[in-house]
Amino acid sequence: MLRLIILSIILFTVSSFANGSEKGPFYYSHTKAKKCAENWVFMDKLLDHYGDRCKEVRHIDGFPYLRGNQRVLKLASKLTTKYANHKWLELLRRIDLQARYLELSALPKEGLEKFCQKAGINCIQGRIRAYVARCSAIIMGDEKTNHDFMKLLKKRSLQALNRKANARLACFEDQDTLDGLTGDDSLSDIFSPASKGYSSGFLQKRRLFPTSGKPY
Repeated sequence: MLRLIILSIILFTVSSFANGSEKGPFYYSHTKAKKCAENWVFMDKLLDHYGDRCKEVRHIDGFPYLRGNQRVLKLASKLTTKYANHKWLELLRRIDLQARYLELSALPKEGLEKFCQKAGINCIQGRIRAYVARCSAIIMGDEKTNHDFMKLLKKRSLQALNRKANARLACFEDQDTLDGLTGDDSLSDIFSPASKGYSSGFLQKRRLFPTSGKPY
């Protein structure tokens, strides 16, 4: 019985939130992300309903809080170090956040108010952005240190390369660099050597406790 309980806990913590995505499970690593995951699903369904999705980026099945364009997604096959994995993962999250802010801004008032009510927040731009950024970090949690998580993410990212964008909202003027997010400097930085004193928890701490006061 004890082994069965332990197995059930392991399967839950590394697998899915059952209603997370019509295209696949919603992967996250700890139970405190459940509420954020539920609200994330609600937000995505609202955005899909109103058709306000950025056409320059691709969704990754099972990872609705991460997105990338062609330049970033194809790097999945070239990442060989833990540090590069972390930097790439953070970039995917930043791309999704930037696209999501623009998508939420394009929602009609009634749609935005539905999300705010579900999330239990004041419906003002700054509060919405802060909430979305915080939930993104909580959902991802420490999954970046999970080998199986990264292996699946890379596989799904490469699959997303061949998927046609089912979206109509123009969010970025330059689809290759996403207006600077995925420029040459950003991509080369992924493969730069880890700085002295770097630890696997550094990026996660920076996301949860940003020193700049900005939500991203």
